[in-house]
Amino acid sequence: MLEVENLTIRVGREVLVKSLSLTLPHNAITCLIGPSGCGKSSVVKWLSGVLAPELDVTGTAQLGGRPITLPCPDISYQPQQDTLFPWLTTTENASLGLEIRGTRPHVARDRVRAMFPAFGLEGHEDSFPDQLSGGMRQRAAFLRTIVQDTPVLLLDEPFSALDAVTRLRMQNWLVARLEAQPRTVLMVTHDLYEATQLTDRILVMAGGPGRITADIPIPTPRAARTEAALAEIRSMLRTMLLEETP
Repeated sequence: MLEVENLTIRVGREVLVKSLSLTLPHNAITCLIGPSGCGKSSVVKWLSGVLAPELDVTGTAQLGGRPITLPCPDISYQPQQDTLFPWLTTTENASLGLEIRGTRPHVARDRVRAMFPAFGLEGHEDSFPDQLSGGMRQRAAFLRTIVQDTPVLLLDEPFSALDAVTRLRMQNWLVARLEAQPRTVLMVTHDLYEATQLTDRILVMAGGPGRITADIPIPTPRAARTEAALAEIRSMLRTMLLEETP
């Protein structure tokens, strides 16, 4: 379980996020949605330890009931952009997180190559980022994040650049992976269908300053969720978001 207490983020006199607290349970995908600029990505960046140093931040985080210092080695993060290094091959980019954590390069690269077919990257092991489509780059970045097997995953719009079929395939793969290896997942998305179909709980953020205004659990198992029930939740979410958008 990952807990955040009283997170406030300021830049100069402007308060971006104010007194935000949340609890992310183990073995669940929690979704964070809200209008652009409300602070969703700032929260995720802070948890990952990559928030810009010029921002003034107060707040604490605990993992498993113990205070943690950020960045924390038990947390992996996928930003909105794929952030692949242009001078590294797909294999080298995908294995980089493992290598930074101490896995021997040949072991790390063998491990990610074995996962290339599931990610639609087979045949592109030695390609460079400028030889890949945008969707393939994002899949390589997703693989780099997921293969690290950390207890906590932070995913900032991980499937936004994918076509509909590939997005569904990656969503199903993530769910199956989490069933086999439970983790704590916080995912930012603007896609209400993704939020209701993929996640176990939806946190709605508002801006000016950023804060959580609603906490909506989706307790029904994914396989038993009906489109009628999900459509009702999406309608409620649209109303909330429209009220919060200037």
